[in-house]
Amino acid sequence: MKNTLLTLLLFFSLYAKGDDFKAHFINVGQADATLLEFSKGVVMIDAGAENGSLGLSRNSLTNYLGDFYQRRSDLSKTIDILILTHNHYDHYKLILDLSKNYTIKRIITTKFYLEKAKDVVKAAKNEKIKLEFMDYRLMDSLMPKGYEINLANFVNPGTTIPKITLYSGKASVKTGETIGNQSFSKTPFNDPNNHSIVSKLTYGKASMLFTGDLENDGIRYLTAKYQNNLSLFDVDVYHVGHHGAENGTTKEFLDIMTPKIALISAGDTAHRNSGSAWGHGHPRIWTVELLEAQPSMTLQKQAVKVHAYPDEEVTPKIIDVKKEIYCTCWTGNIIMLVDSNGKYTVQ
Repeated sequence: MKNTLLTLLLFFSLYAKGDDFKAHFINVGQADATLLEFSKGVVMIDAGAENGSLGLSRNSLTNYLGDFYQRRSDLSKTIDILILTHNHYDHYKLILDLSKNYTIKRIITTKFYLEKAKDVVKAAKNEKIKLEFMDYRLMDSLMPKGYEINLANFVNPGTTIPKITLYSGKASVKTGETIGNQSFSKTPFNDPNNHSIVSKLTYGKASMLFTGDLENDGIRYLTAKYQNNLSLFDVDVYHVGHHGAENGTTKEFLDIMTPKIALISAGDTAHRNSGSAWGHGHPRIWTVELLEAQPSMTLQKQAVKVHAYPDEEVTPKIIDVKKEIYCTCWTGNIIMLVDSNGKYTVQ
């Protein structure tokens, strides 16, 4: 009886309020893996590995999830939804590890470049996982509300219901295509990055935006499509696009988002290969300074010294950050506790 009572006390101490959830930005190197922890369910966004450091990324994710599901044994090692923003190595490569060790109920991704991401199809086939594909044809039919995922069964009855909305996916762009006053070329859309799924999490007054590796042309395409409904992308927390690359965030898009907090997923400065943070120059000084200059961003209690790259394959520089900007490359795993009133606590 004492053990049962202790277990219940420990469980409820993790959720002192029924309207809290946790966002885990897992340090898997120069790659992405985010876990959204609700009282009764889990959503993951990406499960990537650093190209050239697969073993290290695998160990990081394996250890983190092992500890997580030991603590949350009530979740029965289940990932309810896995969103793969796009089919690049650093966003999907660890999917076979997940599918072998955990029950994945649903995978959402795009068909673009899927033939190169054979592990995604293999995982879905081997484990009989529902595989869904997002594209702009679907989004156009739903315009402007996006593809909504109601997570009512992820929380206790009577508490705030979270919702994830997807706004993009595979794009079919023709050179010379014009949307509003924006003209597009097909060439940038040969890159899977510009087919990234953009997802927004809303939880009461709290909101977060994930843009995968969407680049400048993909951002322009997204905002052109939703030009009459740009308030959809007004959020509090921004998971910074393309690991803090110079081409993954624009001033115009930041002004639309008006974020208070920004989080970056990037790799260790000690790694020296083409797939590393050093090889890509992530996070780029330009991007960090752009976030620093954004008026909506919240000031930290005191400035912190961090590293950022002036370019790829060069020595990073130490800069001061005064706003609430966080990076897995600076602090390792990042956990954010969020309540439905829009209060965010970074742990």
